[in-house]
Formats: sequence, structure tokens, C-alpha cells
Amino acid sequence: MNKIQRLVPVAIVLLLGRPLFAVEPLEDVVEQKYDVNPDATLSVENTDGSIRVYGADTTEIQVMAIKKAYDAERLQGIVVDVKASPSGVAITTNFPPRKNVLSDRSGTVDYIIVVPQTVRITDLKLAKGELLVEGLCNGGKAKAHLGNGWLAGHNCFGDLDLSVEGGRLDVVYDWWENYEFAIKAASTRGNVRAIFPSDASLNLSASAIEGRIANGFQSTNKNENGVIHSVAEVIGSEAQTVVSLEARRGNIRIEKVD
Repeated sequence: MNKIQRLVPVAIVLLLGRPLFAVEPLEDVVEQKYDVNPDATLSVENTDGSIRVYGADTTEIQVMAIKKAYDAERLQGIVVDVKASPSGVAITTNFPPRKNVLSDRSGTVDYIIVVPQTVRITDLKLAKGELLVEGLCNGGKAKAHLGNGWLAGHNCFGDLDLSVEGGRLDVVYDWWENYEFAIKAASTRGNVRAIFPSDASLNLSASAIEGRIANGFQSTNKNENGVIHSVAEVIGSEAQTVVSLEARRGNIRIEKVD
């Protein structure tokens, strides 16, 4: 069983939850594999649904696209356009136009993508839904932007540039490896949460001008009301990682876990 096959059951549980008596949408699954260089690039553009990218010990990019709609004509009109070469894979998602305000406006695409851990994700764009990047390292990096929904980076030991306009943004590490990389996580309207193990070493800065910061690593930048709006401190010894968190209109929670 390959990596993508092991991930599919979990992804389906997460992505296809619905009320008990909801009408089942029509579905079409597209799967492709592409041999790529270790430092290949990846870009994905989607409007509605999800993008989940998993770094693995592999030499190929595996793409599963799950298209869903309530109308057969609209389902067939959703086009997953892939341009691939050894140097990179670029994916765009095209949805058919709405004929009128009363026509079927359904249609989502859920991407499950397994990549080399060293891949350079130049651009992940999703208008609304869920976006996850997990398991990049050894030079792997990612840039991702979400319009509205949930965006997360999980156990990535490479540069991350994550931004969300509205919704939730999480940066989570289950263990720590003290490498030189940068994490940038910014939300325009929503909360930011960062979870690091207690032995993490990092240069941390955080700003929540209209919100507040709860810092499990004990910041001292409190105003007269005991509210933290900014943090700038070095955590641990010989910190090489730079972490920058920003919530323009929202709160930031920095959690320390054992």
C-alpha cells in the first residue's frame, strides 16, 4: 500500500462528513503520478474544496483529485489541468460558469498530493476550504494562501509562508529539529495558533494589534491591563529558526507542549 492509499481513508473522513440525510453528490476521482527531481516545484490553484500536501520519502509527485458536484454536466465541466515535467508540476482547477442564479452552483475539488520532502511549493492558492502542508524538510519549502477556511502547516522543517484572509491558521510541531528556516504565518481576520514542543529553539516575534496573545513561553510584553499585543524573544539555546506570527484582527495563541 503506497503513501497516498494510506492517507485516503483519513482524508475522506475529514472531507466528506455531512448530515445524515443529505443528498449524496456525484463524484469523479482522478489519479496521476509524475517522476520529478528532488528539488522540483509544485503549484496548485483551486477555488472550492481542499488542498492537502504530504511530504514523503519518494521520487515522484502523486496527485489524487476528488471532484464532486450534484449535477453530472457540472461534474464533467470541472477540469483539473496538470502541466508536469521533471522540474515541477503545476495544477489549475477550472470550474464551469454559472448559467443563471437558479442553476446548480455546486462543485468542489479535494486534492491529496504526496511529494518529495524536498519539494519547493511555490504557490498553493485556495479561495475557500481547507489547506494543509505537512512533512517538508531538507530544503523543502512552501508558500500558501487561503481566502477563507482553515490553513495549517504541520511538522515542516523548511521555510513556510502561510497567509489566510478569514478563518483559522495553525502551525504545529510534534517534535523539534533545530535547523535554519523561517516560519511566517499571517491572518487578516481570524486567529493564529502555534504549537511547539518544550525543547524548541526559535527566534519568536508575534503581533496582534486588535487582539491579544496568549504565550505559553512566558512573554513579558504586557500593557497596564495585562494584555499582550506583541512578543519578541528568543526561546531555547542556539536558536536558528525564525518564527513570525501576525493576526491583524484576531488573537494569537502560542502553546508549549511536552
